[in-house]
Amino acid sequence: MKSYLRLCEECDLLPEYPPSCYKLLVEGKPGVFGHLIEPTVRSFSWTENFIVDHDRRTVKVLGESCAVRSSHLEQLLISAKKNGTFKVLTRWYNEPFPVYGPDREVVLSMDRCAVPLFGVPSHAAFLIIYREDEAGISIWVARRAPTKWLYPNKIGCTVAGGIPTGETPGDCVVREAYEEAALDEKFVRENVKAAGVVTYVTVTDSKSTSGGEAGLIVPEVQFQYEMKVGPDVVPKVHDMEASGFELLSIDELKKAIEEGDSTPGNACFFLDFFIRHGIVTFENEVNYTKIVSRLHRPIGVHAA
Repeated sequence: MKSYLRLCEECDLLPEYPPSCYKLLVEGKPGVFGHLIEPTVRSFSWTENFIVDHDRRTVKVLGESCAVRSSHLEQLLISAKKNGTFKVLTRWYNEPFPVYGPDREVVLSMDRCAVPLFGVPSHAAFLIIYREDEAGISIWVARRAPTKWLYPNKIGCTVAGGIPTGETPGDCVVREAYEEAALDEKFVRENVKAAGVVTYVTVTDSKSTSGGEAGLIVPEVQFQYEMKVGPDVVPKVHDMEASGFELLSIDELKKAIEEGDSTPGNACFFLDFFIRHGIVTFENEVNYTKIVSRLHRPIGVHAA
């Protein structure tokens, strides 16, 4: 059985960015936006729209506007995809993901599949739907479809999804709640509650990138939501992302997590829920403060 601290460590894999990384910069904007590993930098056929400084180990995206910078990046990625430079680009989503700068300004967008190549934060929203009665809290978990390329048949939060450019975390949760669990949009908006953010920095392996490159850096910014419901609210499979939904008691969910039946990230989100609701406390968990710190660590780059 894995300890709760070990669950955090399996997600938060990179305490510090290696000095060999190249920092991603954006023309006219202060700060660091991502971290590229050296093999990625060496593999791209950079155009005049980028400045690569091997001495300072930086890659700067040029352009005076978000639209221009995004276009430059898209051209670079399409060329790399056409040439088969990176395996990760074969899973092209046609879904733009934002790169944030100061004050939550979107400074550029890139296809979702390219996020790990540039080491920019991946933003997503997760919703835990739960009941509470005299027997305690029980949680609706989604069982991932067996056809999913990543963690098939594992359990996760009730609803989850990446946040594309132009969408807020709250809007993402509402949309995904309908798409994945057939939950009424108005009902979700009226009852859902924001519950914080889980942050960590992970590193890809060939499994997490569906056969793509390993060793890519991905800071994760995972917005947490929860919604308390009565027995009349039952999530239903809608878009086949899940094979079904199961209502688990806290003890059943703890056992599933300890036995590895949950995806690593979702195990951390359940753990964050346990902490918020006083299920895991300083008194009953020897690594309590370490766990809280690992679930909410600084990621060292701009994020939403």
